[in-house]
Amino acid sequence: MGSITIESTVLIPCGRPDVYAFCVDAESRAAVPGQEAVSLQIQDQVQDRSWTETLESRTETVTCSCVVYPVADSTRLTVTAEYAPKGFGRMFAATKEGAFRKQEAARLAALKKAVERGVRKSKSAQ
Repeated sequence: MGSITIESTVLIPCGRPDVYAFCVDAESRAAVPGQEAVSLQIQDQVQDRSWTETLESRTETVTCSCVVYPVADSTRLTVTAEYAPKGFGRMFAATKEGAFRKQEAARLAALKKAVERGVRKSKSAQ
């Protein structure tokens, strides 16, 4: 079994530049619950539009292609995540697809809350 691809979208009630700036900032992302110990590598950045991030763990490599779109007074973040299990986990990848989908939904929900909190915090500091 190869990799598993999951596409998810979340609407964040913040401007596109704010969402992009938060998401590509390693320090901000380290404060997102559940992602504190994850080594995040960001590549292929297109200012205020898209980026690719790679998350490495001992059991899997997750490559996420992220795109932000302006939608009225919000921003739509679309993430295409590709889970590539490593080692022994490759044999059970098909059975873990549901868990990967739940993990991705939880990751995006935590990211949305952290972006909203970070943008509010930066605006109140100004």
